[in-house]
Amino acid sequence: MVVGTSGRPRSFNQETALEEALKIFWSQGYEGASVKDLTKAMGINKPSMYDTFGNKEELFLKAVDMYIRCETEFFFQALELDDIHQVITSILQGSAQANCSEEKPKGCLIIQGALVCSSEASTIKQALIKCRNEMSEVLQRRFEKARKEGQLVDGANPKVMCHYLTTVLNGLSVHSVDDTSKQMIHAVSRMAIENLHSYCINVSATHRPDQE
Repeated sequence: MVVGTSGRPRSFNQETALEEALKIFWSQGYEGASVKDLTKAMGINKPSMYDTFGNKEELFLKAVDMYIRCETEFFFQALELDDIHQVITSILQGSAQANCSEEKPKGCLIIQGALVCSSEASTIKQALIKCRNEMSEVLQRRFEKARKEGQLVDGANPKVMCHYLTTVLNGLSVHSVDDTSKQMIHAVSRMAIENLHSYCINVSATHRPDQE
């Protein structure tokens, strides 16, 4: 931080400041993070925070946008894969790796933020629930696409598969905060992959060129 004689920061990198705010929110939660903690981490004073990012609630929502953009990239990249087996594997392996990282706070900002919000922060809680629901809807549409393409076994329910996968992802996030071992997180991830794969058809195997 560089502060001028008038008490105003002369300049700062907004992206870097927002990254620091994200770390505070991620580790302390919305209500646990004080404005003092936030401005100290961001390297700016309170007026500059308000001028640039708005109030604490607005800052948090901007941090959530950054979190989704940066920390869930593996999820959205996986959805673009052609084979539903690969989609499932990439999502669960990506989640396990993220939850085992030593370089970032544990758990998921979107899940933990909604769980610990009090009634005074109901707007924040609803915003986080909306984020989760939107990601769940995207995932369900991917399973529905797989069914239409003949990649799911008869009777497989895309909605149930989506809820099962999101439940596992949420659970991995929560347990990582409890210092569950990396080995256990990866083992649960592998089990979930095997379970979901049992509802999928190996299209590449059933349409091998040498069998045509």
